[in-house]
Amino acid sequence: MVYDELRSAERLACPRERTILCSWEPTTIKYYSRAYTRQFGHYLSNRPPEAEKHPNYHLGRGYFPWFTDHTPEELYYSCLPEKTETISVVCSAKQMRHTQHSKRFELVSVLASAVPELAWFGRGVRPLDKKYEALDRFKYHVAIENHMAEHHWTEKLSDAFLCECLPLYAGDPKIFEVFPQESVIPIPIDDPDGAVRIIREAIANGEYEKRRGAVLEAKRLVLERYNLRGEILRVIKEAEGQSIKPVKGPQYVYERRRLRLCSPWTALEDGWHHLLRGLK
Repeated sequence: MVYDELRSAERLACPRERTILCSWEPTTIKYYSRAYTRQFGHYLSNRPPEAEKHPNYHLGRGYFPWFTDHTPEELYYSCLPEKTETISVVCSAKQMRHTQHSKRFELVSVLASAVPELAWFGRGVRPLDKKYEALDRFKYHVAIENHMAEHHWTEKLSDAFLCECLPLYAGDPKIFEVFPQESVIPIPIDDPDGAVRIIREAIANGEYEKRRGAVLEAKRLVLERYNLRGEILRVIKEAEGQSIKPVKGPQYVYERRRLRLCSPWTALEDGWHHLLRGLK
């Protein structure tokens, strides 16, 4: 299994049909050529199927690493402190416009002015030694994705669940396909005033206490199902029973840069993609 990117050429220790590539970045950040993705028998991604058009595409959800900085034991056994604070957000000062960074920063800036209880953490604002410092003691957590697309949700949401916060969430529009309806409160990234209203009403109505059971169920789903191990096991199970052609001689998979050097067509495909992106 390869997670996102190879750093060199690797000789396969198994048939190519039993290899898996997990893509990491959204389409606004990284381009994976078909020559790269089709080195692998299976492709696990939350990017849309048409992005790379892999013949063995598997929709992946929740396979991003966790960044709470808690040990697995602390997460599994809920060794968390009492929630004595109200609401937090982790948002850096990044403001790139080809992603949602600029909109995210603008929204959080409005929230920080309109919701005095909001504790704002992040690089360039209020750095953290451990991410759990911005989660454990807080009932509510504002989680805003850098990329808005169906099925794309990251540690920004799962970390909130793992630390038993009620997320006020801007991101995947189909998030309730995987988590309980009461476990997330959606907020609009393009309507700061609307987001302020939703957050104030949630705090005033004590939604954290009302929805705690749903938050704990969402945490269980992250721990047991929506994680890298769970998604890899699902791909393996789905591939069971498929016939495998015998392979003669050594096989290799290559990093993206080496593929471009070895294949003019791959170099042309990558260059054309970056040209189109630059024109947008």
